[in-house]
Amino acid sequence: MRWPRLGGQSPVQSAASNEGKEAKDKLEDDKKDKDKNAADANGFFDPEMLERGASALKELDASPHATSAFQLAAMQEKTTQMASQKEAESNISQRMAFSEQLGIVQAEESRKTISHTADQERDTARYKAEVEQQLQSRKLEHQKNQLETQLQREHDQWVRQEAIRVQNELQVEEERKKTLLRKAELDREAILASAQAAAKGEAKGERENVEIRMREMRAKKAEERQTKLEAIEACFSGLSEGATALFEDRSKTVALVSGLTALALGVYGARGAIRVVSTVAEQRLGQPPLVRETSRWSLRPSGTTFWPWATAKKADVFENIVLEQELAERLRWTTNALLSAQDNGTPFRHLLLHGPPGTGKTLFARTLARQSGLDYAVMSGGDLGPLGSTGPNELHKLFAWAQQSKKGLILFIDEADAFLRRGRSAEAAMSEDARNALSVFLHHTGTESARIAVVLATNVPSVLDRAVLDRMDEQFEFPLPQYQERVQMMNMFMDRYILAPTKRGHSIQIDPALDDKFVQELAKKTEGFSGRQLAKLALAFQSAVFGSGTTKLTQGLAETVLSWRLANPSSN
Repeated sequence: MRWPRLGGQSPVQSAASNEGKEAKDKLEDDKKDKDKNAADANGFFDPEMLERGASALKELDASPHATSAFQLAAMQEKTTQMASQKEAESNISQRMAFSEQLGIVQAEESRKTISHTADQERDTARYKAEVEQQLQSRKLEHQKNQLETQLQREHDQWVRQEAIRVQNELQVEEERKKTLLRKAELDREAILASAQAAAKGEAKGERENVEIRMREMRAKKAEERQTKLEAIEACFSGLSEGATALFEDRSKTVALVSGLTALALGVYGARGAIRVVSTVAEQRLGQPPLVRETSRWSLRPSGTTFWPWATAKKADVFENIVLEQELAERLRWTTNALLSAQDNGTPFRHLLLHGPPGTGKTLFARTLARQSGLDYAVMSGGDLGPLGSTGPNELHKLFAWAQQSKKGLILFIDEADAFLRRGRSAEAAMSEDARNALSVFLHHTGTESARIAVVLATNVPSVLDRAVLDRMDEQFEFPLPQYQERVQMMNMFMDRYILAPTKRGHSIQIDPALDDKFVQELAKKTEGFSGRQLAKLALAFQSAVFGSGTTKLTQGLAETVLSWRLANPSSN
């Protein structure tokens, strides 16, 4: 506990100071009494008092009790002295007790002073520590700000240096390009100079050797002329001898003329007859070279040909084709109208199928052609290019051959944009043969026909000629399959390529985990896949099973194949 200061002293110090002051005053009073007694002893008293003292002494001397009185006075004096001595000793004891008490008080005050000094030193140390901590915090904050400023300055400097470096690299790259261009120009000039020098050298050599070559040529030509003249002379000599012999014998002349005439008539007559017969046979039984596949029988089959006694099995066209519901409904109506056109006495309608690759255009057209009960022929637009100038003539033959079908013929042209394209940008790049082929196609499809139905398939309908688009009665877009279509396709392909045994009778076991839920998840992950890509995925499952040496398609193997297909879309 710290005592509050009063006038610079604590309460204990004030009490000690008061007690000391009282003791000091008491000593001064005692000193004054002694001085007074001493002064009295020295004769500084009043004379009257001396007279009374003398009278008293006389009376004492005359008294019989003077000795007793003197003894009594001596004893009183002694008693007084002893009392004074006792009082002095008491004063000394009090002074010693006061000194002891004063020492205790001073020791206590010293201890308190030391404690107060220690408290002050602790407060000072704590305040000093707080000040130092604040100074250190401010110093650290200042250092942090300086560091941030330095880092920002270095970052700005790095950005400027990076910009300068990029600019320098661009300048260096530009200079490098200019250098390469200049080098290419110099190389080209050097090559031209070298070629010109070589040409000049060769021309000079030719000029120097022309006379020698002319003499050699003259000599060679003279020799050849002499040889030919001798041969002609020998030939005419023989003919002259033969003519002389025939002229002399008229029967040989008549026989020779008759034989030559008969031979000429036979040769030219046989050639004309063969041409007529071949033309008729080709029109009736032949197959045009452009046809890759047909259901009509011919003497010159190409690709897949159905014989007359092999009747096509009529089935549902959409049995193995998965399409969008609205598209399938439109195609079903158009297909029914096409198949019943002859029964109803209506002309055939031309169809255009377009959409991304692998969406089922070719599959639908081939299925329609094979299962319609009509004759059909399949060709590719890319086959006309290699034919060159004979392409338009072959296209004429194809349509003439198709017109002879009694049941009606479906002509399916795959990759139709290969020769039916023409526009402002592509017209200049088209060859004369391609334009002629386009004109032939437009000529044969310009009017309705009860014999031919043309079905075109293309991935890019925008490049087709506008006249070709005008010839098409119906246009159908085959989009990429949606989720439900992908589920149906995957179930169909899994049944076809995984569950069904192969041609050699090999079967694949299926992991029970590959259920309908797995197929649904598979359909979700394959968004954007076409029907052909989904079929390739099922074939990849089959190939992975046989390639790994097992006979079971597990979920892990199927997910591995799917992950690889998703990671490598270009391989689909």
